[in-house]
Amino acid sequence: MFPQKLERAIENLYSVFSKYELNSKIIGCPCCVSDSDKDKIHSKELRDLQEEDLTRYALKAMTTFGNVNDFKHFLPRILELLVDDHLGVSIVVIFGKLDYGHWKTWEPDEQEAIEIFLFEWWEYYLKKMTYFDNDLFYGIYKLTKDIDQLLQLWNVNITENSFIIYVDFIQNHYQDFINEKDRSKDFDEKDYDKFLKWSKENVKNLEIGFYLYENENQRFAREISDALYVFEHS
Repeated sequence: MFPQKLERAIENLYSVFSKYELNSKIIGCPCCVSDSDKDKIHSKELRDLQEEDLTRYALKAMTTFGNVNDFKHFLPRILELLVDDHLGVSIVVIFGKLDYGHWKTWEPDEQEAIEIFLFEWWEYYLKKMTYFDNDLFYGIYKLTKDIDQLLQLWNVNITENSFIIYVDFIQNHYQDFINEKDRSKDFDEKDYDKFLKWSKENVKNLEIGFYLYENENQRFAREISDALYVFEHS
């Protein structure tokens, strides 16, 4: 079960995209799409489709399997499965499909539903996970260009997972971030500077966190110390 706000965002996707009905016959390139692939996406109701039913379609959608309206039909279920990694296709591929389908030209309510979902997903991720996901963070940024919302949701609290994710970002990704300014993840210059400033402002939490965890969680305290070292020598 997802948190209530994320559940509402997913239900909103289903509602907004419900006007795109399932075609009885979806055209696929005979070299890339088998009859079995076609049968799988018609085998169950949309909400009941699983990884084994949708993975092949999600990988080939619009390029060699169906059109944009077909993709819109399956999109709510694809995104729902993607949240907890229950789809055999990466975030990069699915976000790339949105770009390929020119989602920023879709109906305003469709764009809004996707954006609401993406930010609810990010908030859910910050509360549940314990590592920084490049593909998710930069993918949402590339789709929305809203660094302010991403960082506003990422409230670094030293007693919550948001802090653990921040430690991982500094320890394992910060060096790459600052060394790839001209080619990093399609950042606009002003948004790159905002993210850099935010990263530096939250370093104080590393210092506070180290002393908090020094005795109760020595392994994590070492990771915080390593993150401080990375920051200080970058």
